[in-house]
Amino acid sequence: MGEFSVFHWLVVLAIVLIFFGGRRIPEVMKGLGEGIRSFKDGMSGAANASAATASATTVPAPSGLSAKSSKNCVALSWGAASGATSYSVKRSATSGGPYALIASIAATNYTDEGLAVGTYYYVVTAINSTGESANSIEVSGTAA
Repeated sequence: MGEFSVFHWLVVLAIVLIFFGGRRIPEVMKGLGEGIRSFKDGMSGAANASAATASATTVPAPSGLSAKSSKNCVALSWGAASGATSYSVKRSATSGGPYALIASIAATNYTDEGLAVGTYYYVVTAINSTGESANSIEVSGTAA
């Protein structure tokens, strides 16, 4: 009970042949295949849409980054990014990076101390539960 025997499958096949005829079976199978393909495309489209939604809700990059040079340090400040819970401060010795993480803080200012004489380049990213923003604009500061 609950299982189809060979006899049951033959009866189902006979009914299908009677209603649809032998020529309609390939069309039915083609429609079934297209339906499955469409379902798969729809599911992958839903996954892409949720990924796009996640990236759309990621926190925006901090704005207004500025640097004030001083003796052996550079003081940075920036405007708060909407929805940010913390910020990553990154520094490079060359314009355009690569940048190394030097601090993770909740404040909207940071002083990079103990620097050797030279010019340093900074960017800041905002972080929240959805991820990390793109880099802010780059600013430079010179430690004298």
